[in-house]
Amino acid sequence: MGRTAGTPNKITTEIRSKLENLIDGLINSIQIEELNNTQKLKLLQIALQYTLPRLQASIISNDVEDLPLFIEDI
Repeated sequence: MGRTAGTPNKITTEIRSKLENLIDGLINSIQIEELNNTQKLKLLQIALQYTLPRLQASIISNDVEDLPLFIEDI
């Protein structure tokens, strides 16, 4: 029998915690002052992907009724 619904996965929780600790350590060890402008921009580009919400694609519908070009008087 597997785990019951709603119970967090123990392995996933452990891995996530270890990855968070690793990332925190790496971020704290980066010497931003030693990076050139290109490296700073790349770091900013990567960081923004994880901090700003992504915009969803919007679909523009052109539901315009086709009207006759010329109107005939009858």
